[in-house]
Amino acid sequence: MRRLPYLLAALPLVLVTACSNDKPPVTADQRATWVIPAGSATEPPIPSNRTAEATPATGGAAAASGVTRCHTGDLKAETGGADSTAGVLYLSLVFTNKSAAKCSLTGYPTVSWVSAKTGKTVNKPFAPDTGAAAPVVLEPGGRAHATLAYHQPDEVDPARCKPVPVKGYQVVPPQESTPIRVAGSTVACSSTGVNTGKVLAIIAGAK
Repeated sequence: MRRLPYLLAALPLVLVTACSNDKPPVTADQRATWVIPAGSATEPPIPSNRTAEATPATGGAAAASGVTRCHTGDLKAETGGADSTAGVLYLSLVFTNKSAAKCSLTGYPTVSWVSAKTGKTVNKPFAPDTGAAAPVVLEPGGRAHATLAYHQPDEVDPARCKPVPVKGYQVVPPQESTPIRVAGSTVACSSTGVNTGKVLAIIAGAK
């Protein structure tokens, strides 16, 4: 497992609610650097070795029949486990149903970094992956998670990344418009569309 130089500062994080698979080449000074192919405007792809997690839960759509979707006010969001593979961080975004009734989550949350300086979102949201997305029913107190995957900023060309400090990220549950903010200091790329990362479909359980 690689060191995590830009891992969110404290795990678990405080909740604030608002109503290529290869390692990069190493230079002479021993710093890793991604080499962008001529004519390419993007960094190497993020390995999708977590796509298998996005397997429909037992019961699938039938299990969610007649169950109201989870609204932002029904949910608590926090960062769960974290690890790193080939320069990519994988964070578990955990949802807990804090309401008194069961509800369901289906698909991908919208996740964006939040600037430490302005309090506004940075760059573009994490891009939804292409894994399967099935309804997940949460009983009161039940939990589910989505995996966030992105390159560590120091492994992306800094001239393109333009790293900035962030104070965490905001999460908008599927089909909702009100965000939940999860606090935690780290660094993210600020150039639009650079190193935006992926978010996998929500699946049952916490990690």
